[in-house]
Amino acid sequence: MVEFIPINLGLHKSHLIKLNEEYLTGIEGEMQKRYNIDLVLLLGISVGKYVEKSLEEFSSYLPPEGIYYVIQKNSSIIGMGALRTLKKGIGEIKRMYIKPKYRRNGYGKKMLELLLEKGKEIGFSSIRLDTGKFMSAAHQVYRLAGFQERGQYPESEVPEFFLPHWLFMEKSL
Repeated sequence: MVEFIPINLGLHKSHLIKLNEEYLTGIEGEMQKRYNIDLVLLLGISVGKYVEKSLEEFSSYLPPEGIYYVIQKNSSIIGMGALRTLKKGIGEIKRMYIKPKYRRNGYGKKMLELLLEKGKEIGFSSIRLDTGKFMSAAHQVYRLAGFQERGQYPESEVPEFFLPHWLFMEKSL
């Protein structure tokens, strides 16, 4: 059985740390392999330390400003996805990640649908996201859901050295 569960930081904190480390380590590896960009060197901090430092950020993804879900299959946490408020009427999807062995089962699509529905409930008129150019499977899911490419938005947290290798997308609700 697969469940999409709103996070409880007390219960899911260790899972979120692990998932975020896997997610960012994957990005780090792809950036190194494809573009010869050493994230640790550029950020001046290890992935683990970066995740620790960003734990406070998770609270901005909690109601009423947003939502953060984990995906649980049987007793295993296999993925995550979050939605947060960027500014009045505009939300941003963050941390969409499904563990590699569980991909291509529709979990990413279902997570996206859930986040878009939550965005409507919150009252967003549009939802934005950013994604690596190398994440082509994710692009397909986003485009099928109605997302279109756009320029970088001012509230984006994407480091400048990522910009040539990153896409920004938006969908009106």
